[in-house]
Amino acid sequence: MKKRFRRRFWTLAAVVCAAGAVWFAVSLVKTLAGYRKGDEDIQKIYALMEDSAKTAGSAAGTAGEAVESGADEDAGGADGAGAQGQVLSEEDRMRLAAYRALQEQNGDVVGWIRIDGTEIDYPVMQTPEEPDYYLHRSFEGEESSYGMIYLDGRCVIGESLNYMIYGHHMRNGSMFAALEEYKSEEFWRQHPTIHFDTLDELGEYEVIGVIRIPAGEIGEDFLKLLRAGDEEEYRAFVGYVKKNGYYDTGVEAEWPRQLITLTTCEYTVRNGRLLVVAGKNMEIYGANAAP
Repeated sequence: MKKRFRRRFWTLAAVVCAAGAVWFAVSLVKTLAGYRKGDEDIQKIYALMEDSAKTAGSAAGTAGEAVESGADEDAGGADGAGAQGQVLSEEDRMRLAAYRALQEQNGDVVGWIRIDGTEIDYPVMQTPEEPDYYLHRSFEGEESSYGMIYLDGRCVIGESLNYMIYGHHMRNGSMFAALEEYKSEEFWRQHPTIHFDTLDELGEYEVIGVIRIPAGEIGEDFLKLLRAGDEEEYRAFVGYVKKNGYYDTGVEAEWPRQLITLTTCEYTVRNGRLLVVAGKNMEIYGANAAP
């Protein structure tokens, strides 16, 4: 009887282990397929961007000829100035023109985020009517484990003082995974600058602080501070970041300096969130001091 029970037990255990192995193998295949599809989608975006840059280059050349002939001095921003009086190089103007050309491919594009020396180099999407539309969708609107980097639906470019930008922390290092490195002060010293460009303006931001917070603690009161809708909330949010940061960057943010907050998952606490907060460098490109 005991032998029969043992045989049944080990047979059942073998079946369970085999089923577990099959499940793991299927999950792994799906995960790898998702990563492969995500990589392909990103490469398509870069190809679109390259094509857009070529198109923008042709348009810039035409605009330059128009200026030389006196036909249209404002065509394509050929006077070298961007929004808020930015003085832009030819390369900068080409970049902005490429963003606009990319938006013609997808009207949800509102800008581009990049951090030099990392994998972060992506368009930023926004769908105010359906804020999390790109959480699990590609640039083309197809199902995607990568999703897209996207701007909070309540943010208004040119009006909101804190642009809240979200992205997945992919285990293969893509999307916003590199933000995890900002928990290291050494990494921050090597990557103190974040570039967030809108369709009309290039933006360089200095990292102010990096914090970790469980999602359960992100209640309405914290969200109110995060939105920084008025001076009091703005100062309270910046104070919270400075007080709870992994390290002191020495970078300050005084009202009404434009902020961006990059948010992704953080895995050292249950359902954690990592926030990298940065303030706009208003001296770059000759922009005015106020947003």
